[in-house]
Amino acid sequence: MTILIVLAVITGLLLWYALWGREWLKAKPWGWSVAFFAWVEPIEIFLFRKSETILFARLKFVGGIALTYLTQASQIDWTPILPFIPEKYHIYVNAAISSLPLVLSLLGAADEKQRLTTTKPIELVAVPDKVVAETPALAKAVAVADATKVEAVAAVAEAKAA
Repeated sequence: MTILIVLAVITGLLLWYALWGREWLKAKPWGWSVAFFAWVEPIEIFLFRKSETILFARLKFVGGIALTYLTQASQIDWTPILPFIPEKYHIYVNAAISSLPLVLSLLGAADEKQRLTTTKPIELVAVPDKVVAETPALAKAVAVADATKVEAVAAVAEAKAA
C-alpha cells in the first residue's frame, strides 16, 4: 500500500507540474527560476519531450506496469469488490481486472504513438475540409502552416545532425 501511495503522490506532482506548475513557476519573477529551468529542461526533454500528451501516455504505460507488479505481488486485492457484483458476473469482472493493466499500458503506448505522428495544431485539424476548400484565405493559411511545419522539422533534424 505504501508503494501505491508513493506512486500516486509522484504521479500527482508530475501532473500538476506539467499541467499548471511549469507555467505558474515561469510567470514568477524569482531569481532561482532561471537556474531551476536550466536544470530541469533537459530532464523534461528526456522524460516526456516537454509534451503533456506524452507525459500522460507514459504515465498510463508505467501505471499499467505498476498495477501488474502490485497485483502479482499481492499488494492489491480486488476481492472486496466482488460481493457487490452478482455471482454470474464474477468471471467477467475477474477477466476485466486481470486485463486492466495490459489495457492501460497499451493505451499509453497508443497515445504516445498518436502524439508522435500528430503534426498540426488542433485548430487546423478541426476545420472541415469543405470550409478550407471554399475559403481561399483559409486554404492559403493552412498551406503556409504545413510548409512552415515541414521547414521547422527539417531545421530541427538538421541541427540534431550537426
